[in-house]
Amino acid sequence: MKTPNRIKELRLALDMSQEELATLAGCSKMQISGLERGRPRLDIIWMQRLAPWLGVTPGELLNPGDNPTAPQTEQERQLLDLYRNAPTDMQNQILAVGETLCKFKGKAA
Repeated sequence: MKTPNRIKELRLALDMSQEELATLAGCSKMQISGLERGRPRLDIIWMQRLAPWLGVTPGELLNPGDNPTAPQTEQERQLLDLYRNAPTDMQNQILAVGETLCKFKGKAA
């Protein structure tokens, strides 16, 4: 069965209990339990409330199928963070390097 969101996965990865997350988010353990099961449905208000405590952006609480552009690995997240935190001129350089490297994909060195 597909999980309705990634709250439980992310919470467990942080070795956090439902009660701990509830305390941080200012809600009840029962509300966290319900959200993890998809009842109530995860809305933007809940996403904004929970995401900081789980160390992700609100969109990353969604399953990959519901948010295919979200980083799928820690390396993707690190690269995206580097890009987002870089000044504009450096962002342009990062893109240029990426485009150049991708041109050589599959070619023998």
